[in-house]
Amino acid sequence: MSPVRAELEAALERSHPGSRLVTLPGDASTRRFHRLFLASGGTLIVMDYERPFEGETDDVRLARIFLRASLPVAAVVEVLPAAGCLLLEDFGDQTLESALATAAGEPEREALRYAAVELAAEIASRGTEALGSSDRAEGPALDRERFLFEMRFFVENYVGRLLGRPSPPPALVDALERLAEECATHPRVLCHRDYHSRNLMVRRDGTLAMVDIQDARWGPDTYDIASLLRDAYVDIEEREVGDLFEGYRRLGWEPPDQQSFEQRFRLVSGQRMIKALGTFGYQIAVLGRERYRSAIPRTVARIRELLPQSSRTSELGARLEEAKAL
Repeated sequence: MSPVRAELEAALERSHPGSRLVTLPGDASTRRFHRLFLASGGTLIVMDYERPFEGETDDVRLARIFLRASLPVAAVVEVLPAAGCLLLEDFGDQTLESALATAAGEPEREALRYAAVELAAEIASRGTEALGSSDRAEGPALDRERFLFEMRFFVENYVGRLLGRPSPPPALVDALERLAEECATHPRVLCHRDYHSRNLMVRRDGTLAMVDIQDARWGPDTYDIASLLRDAYVDIEEREVGDLFEGYRRLGWEPPDQQSFEQRFRLVSGQRMIKALGTFGYQIAVLGRERYRSAIPRTVARIRELLPQSSRTSELGARLEEAKAL
């Protein structure tokens, strides 16, 4: 791990004399994170951009939108643009992933999962209203171009680089592009965009809070719930997926038609998991981060189970199998 930048250490010593900095384990983010132990007691999280910046970053803008909607994200305590960092509220180290793994029993796990479902519904309701009335109302979206990019990223990095099949059949590429185009037509809400158990923190009072919000944007109304219920990092029985999804539908800002909502959920779930495989392929094959490999078998098994269930996705499932892309 590279040492902490001297200019960052110097800036933190000026703003918080006598504090101590500990670098936190990295993830897929392009940022680095540290915990700052204050001389007066207490801690803050340092989000390190590794270079100076000017003006407001997306992290600051989005935190303001989430907090305006009373959604639990880390407050920005201090902005140090010349040092290239933000100082954020510290939620501790317990993720939803770790809390589920150490829960005393199934009732506790069910309560944690349902709390995450409730929070997803609040993002889609209160968060959508806040985003729509903000200066980012015309901002970025998970649109056709973005979804097409993600499908091509899967082909390049998972199929090509990780599996060693750089020339997939055109029929597979066409099927992936049709999935991307259809997902882009769904009704839009505010999406966290990476809403899973490693980005949900369990605070000391047992409530959940979100981190890694810098990519939040408009997206399909089932995107965050698909990210949660098809989480690559935890096991969840299909029966419970159905129960929790129905809970999300009933918590919705406008209870949508059940059949069409379920169809959108299946389509977005497929897209989201294929996109995740592209990310895992890039992290492993390009960046050498082997810790993502353990998430692949679970994701592949879910894709193989999900896609044949609907006439809208069965052809894509067949194309993936024919191309040995799973």
